[in-house]
Amino acid sequence: MRLFLLQLGFFSLLAGSAWAQQPVALPGAPQPSVAPASPATVPGRPATALPSAEVIGHPEVIGQVYSVETIGGTQFSGVLRDATDQTLTFETTELGLITVQRVNLRQLMSQTPEQARRGFDYVGNGTRMFIAPTARNLYQGEGYVQALNIFLLGINYGLTDNISVGLLVPVVPFLGVPALAITPKVSVPVSDKLHVGAGVLYGFATGIAGGSGSAGVGYGLATYDSADTNVTLGLGYGFGSDGIGSTPVGVIGANLRLSRLFSLVNETYIADFGSSGGFGGLAGFRYASPRFSGSLGALYYTVRNDSGIYPAYLDVAYRFGKIKLR
Repeated sequence: MRLFLLQLGFFSLLAGSAWAQQPVALPGAPQPSVAPASPATVPGRPATALPSAEVIGHPEVIGQVYSVETIGGTQFSGVLRDATDQTLTFETTELGLITVQRVNLRQLMSQTPEQARRGFDYVGNGTRMFIAPTARNLYQGEGYVQALNIFLLGINYGLTDNISVGLLVPVVPFLGVPALAITPKVSVPVSDKLHVGAGVLYGFATGIAGGSGSAGVGYGLATYDSADTNVTLGLGYGFGSDGIGSTPVGVIGANLRLSRLFSLVNETYIADFGSSGGFGGLAGFRYASPRFSGSLGALYYTVRNDSGIYPAYLDVAYRFGKIKLR
C-alpha cells in the first residue's frame, strides 16, 4: 500500500492535475482594491474626487493603478483618472493621458502597491506550481492548453470563478497505453491572501491485451499569498479498485516571482510520513509572458536508500479566453 501511494504521488507528477496554473496568463490577477491616491486631476476639470463605476461587480477606483489590455493586444499600465459609461481614461508615465473605449477593453486588472512600485503585474492567477495545483482557481472564461514533456496534452478551463475542470490525454494516443485523466477543482477565497480548495485527479487506462483500470487521488489544499509568490500545503489520498489508501500523500510547494518574466517553482511530494517513506518532487524555473509560458524542472527523490536528481520536466502553455474588465 505504501508503494501504491508513492506511485500515485509520482503519477500526479507525471500526469498533471487541475493545477492549472497556468498557465500562463494575461498580465494581472484580480487583487483587492487599495486606497485610492489623492484626488485625480484631469485637464479641464476641477481637482475633486471622481466617482467610481461598477464593472461586472468589481468597482473601478479613481487613482488606482491598473494593467490594461485592449482587444487589439495593446498593453500598458496607468492610473485611472476618469470613468464614464463608455470610456476609461488612464494617466501613463510615457504616453500621458490615454482614453480607451470600454468596448475595446479585453482586460482590466488592478495592481497592488508592490506591483506598481516594481513595474510589473501578475502573470496568471497562480493556480499551479509545476503540475501540482494550488488552491487558487482560474476565473470564469479563462483557460489554457499545455504540453507536458512533449507526450501529454492538458487543457483547463474556469467554469466559474470557483470551479475549474481539466483534461489530460496523450499527444499520440496510439503509442503506449491509451489513457485519459480528468481534473476538476473547487477553490474558495477565505481572505485576500488565503485560499482553500479541493479536487480530484482521476485517470483511466486501457491495456493492450484488453484489460482496463482506473485510479486517482482526491486532495485538499491551502495556498497563502499572491498569484506571483505563494506557498501551498496539501494532503491527498489515493484510491483505486482495491479501495482508498490508508495513508496520505502530502505536497508542499511554492512559487517565487523573481522578475517580470521569471519565477522559481518547487513542489515536493511526501509519502507514508514514516521512517520507511520517501519524498520526491520538481524544482526549477518558469518563463511567463501574458499569453505564453514555459517551464524547466529537475526531478529529485529519496526512497529508502536510493536518491537522485535528473532533468525530467518541460512544459509549454498558451493562455486563452477573454477576461473582460475583471
